[in-house]
This record gives sequence, structure tokens and C-alpha cells, in this order.
Amino acid sequence: MRSFGVAILLGVAAILAGCADSVSKPVPVVALAPEQKSALKIKDVMAEAVSGVEMSKYDLDRVAGKLKGELSLHAAEMMAAEGETAPVTMKVVFTKYDRGSAFARAMLAGLGQIEIDADVFLIDVEGKTLAQYEVSKDFAFGGIYGASTSIEDVEVGFIKSVIEIVKAQPA
Repeated sequence: MRSFGVAILLGVAAILAGCADSVSKPVPVVALAPEQKSALKIKDVMAEAVSGVEMSKYDLDRVAGKLKGELSLHAAEMMAAEGETAPVTMKVVFTKYDRGSAFARAMLAGLGQIEIDADVFLIDVEGKTLAQYEVSKDFAFGGIYGASTSIEDVEVGFIKSVIEIVKAQPA
């Protein structure tokens, strides 16, 4: 009976870890120094995809708009005021954007995986890269939950992960 309870607990943990909107830790390639982060002011957010990644202009604009809105909501102190000098642009370059297969996800967890991978650059007004991070978000849960989850649902977790790059950490 005890092992059954442990199995249920592990199953619940796996479900929560695989949620479409959970946060994945960004991987720094070139991290912001603490003094850069405290002085950071983001002027704009842009999104593009590398060659071979199928994303429409609508997809790119949607993600950039959602990201800008979430930054304003959760990291407002990092957003540049109109006319402020030396702002930074956040550039999200998608290296993978795979919608997966809802049918395959419904059949078996792990199949038909949704994957979003991107490099996030913070670029100053002279075009110099101040920082670069790799952000990945995937989803492969099965059953009805897996079949009814779309890439837009997974984008929520991806955007939360990007926000982690600039969000103030608790002291």
C-alpha cells in the first residue's frame, strides 16, 4: 500500500513538472553581470526564426507582443520609458518551433512532443550583444491533456522562462 502512495506522488510530480506553462531555467551563454542587470532598460522586443524553422510573421509578432506585455507586467522596472537613453533591445531568435502531433500525444506520452527553443539576446543601441541565453520549453504529456494542449499553451511557459532572464531575484 505504501509503494502505491509513493507511485501516486511520483505521478503527480511528473504531471506538474510537465505542465505546458511551467518555467524552464534559461541557460546563460554570456550572462548579464549583476550591475548590468540592475541598470537594464528594455526598449523593444523582437522575434525572428533561423532558416528552416517554420514560423509565420503572425507567430513571431504574437510571441514578441506577449513577451513585451509580460515584461511590462512582471518586470516593469526593466522597461524603458519613452525617450529614455541607452535602452536595450531583447531579440528572440527561434532555433526550433515544432507544434508536434496532438494525435500522437493522445496515444502515448512522449510522442508528438511540442518543442520551442530560442536564443535570447540583449543588444545595446550600438548593436553590441550584452548577453545571450538559451531558452527551451517542451511538452510531451499524453492522453486528453496532451491532445488538447497547443503550441500557444506551451508559449506561456516559454515566455515565463524568458522573463526569468531579467526578473529581479529575491534577496
